[in-house]
Order: sequence, then C-alpha cells, then structure tokens
Amino acid sequence: MKIPKAKKRSGVKIDMTPMVDVIMLLLTFFMLTATFKAAESEAVSVNLPKSVNTDSVKIPAEDVMTILIDTDGDVFVDVDNYNVREKVFGNKFGMGLWHVDSTSQTSKQISPAPEVEGAYRLETGGSVRIVKLLNRESFEKTLIDLRLTLKNMTEGKSDFRIVVKGDRNAEFGVIEDLMAALKETRNTRFSLVTIIESEKEAQEE
Repeated sequence: MKIPKAKKRSGVKIDMTPMVDVIMLLLTFFMLTATFKAAESEAVSVNLPKSVNTDSVKIPAEDVMTILIDTDGDVFVDVDNYNVREKVFGNKFGMGLWHVDSTSQTSKQISPAPEVEGAYRLETGGSVRIVKLLNRESFEKTLIDLRLTLKNMTEGKSDFRIVVKGDRNAEFGVIEDLMAALKETRNTRFSLVTIIESEKEAQEE
C-alpha cells in the first residue's frame, strides 16, 4: 500500500519593498526637517528667574545673539551663526567671556587653546568651547563687530535679535554693568528669558 505524499504547501512570501520604501521616506523626511544644534551656550548653566507674564515673545529660530550671566560674575556672548563666530572669535565654536569684576579673574576652568591665538578652551557640561577673554571695552567692541559682520555677510538683510539669560542669583552690579554696555553700543532692544509660571503657581509660592 502506497503512503500518500503530503501536499506541498506554498510558502508565504512577504514583499518587503513597500515597507522599505516607507522607512526610506520617513528617514528622508526627518533628515530634511530636523534641526541639529550643538550644545553650545548651554554648556554654561544658569537658573532662570520665574515670572508671571501672559504677553511673552517667542524667540526666533535664527540670527540670535545670546548673552548669559552666571552667579560668578561672568558674562558670555554667543551667536548662532558659525560663520560670524569664526570671523569674530576665530573659531566656529567660539564665544566671548567678560568677567565684570576687574579686580578678580574668572573661576571657570580654562586652558590655552593652541588652535586660536589668544583664546582659551572652556570645558563645562561635557562640551568644549573656545572663549576669548574680554574687558568692558572689548566686550562693547565685540557686540558691534558681531552685528556688523552678520550685516556684511547678508548685505544688510539680517540682524541679530539679542536674548539675555541671567541667573536668578546673579549680582545686581553685573546686570547693571551689562545694561550700561548694551546702552553704550545702542543695543537697547533685547529680550529677557524667564521661566513663565501661572498666577496660581506664583501665589502658592
């Protein structure tokens, strides 16, 4: 008696082409729409003050000059344009450091940067930035140079929007000196960055 042969079942074939197409489309979409920003001025940590303000202004995505004030009396000036940085600070990741108290020096851990003459390497928060040490006069000059450099590169079509991020525990004298420097260089329009909380949260505190 012959044993009947089992019928061969046709294997299930899955066409992966549509799935690969979808993955490639998604990958291309995220690559084209994503904005890659290095952790730059975020290397300097500041505790922003809180405020109750319903009339807040959104910070623009580009052409921003950021001024940071920390509790040590250091003022950092940075811009989001790599070409302007390289022209003014000598490095695409350069920024300015002004220690307002002329009788003392910054407590930041800095070391000479061989890649840029007269500059230093600042290592904080796991990132490295090239800093140029400034005094009151050179700080004011740097503010003007940053603006003029961007305008020259864009034929006068772009200008920096100034954003000030001050630590809530920063000394008043440092803030006062910064405001005087901004007034001297005719940068009288700037935005103060705060943590906005509701009126209910403010009353609970």
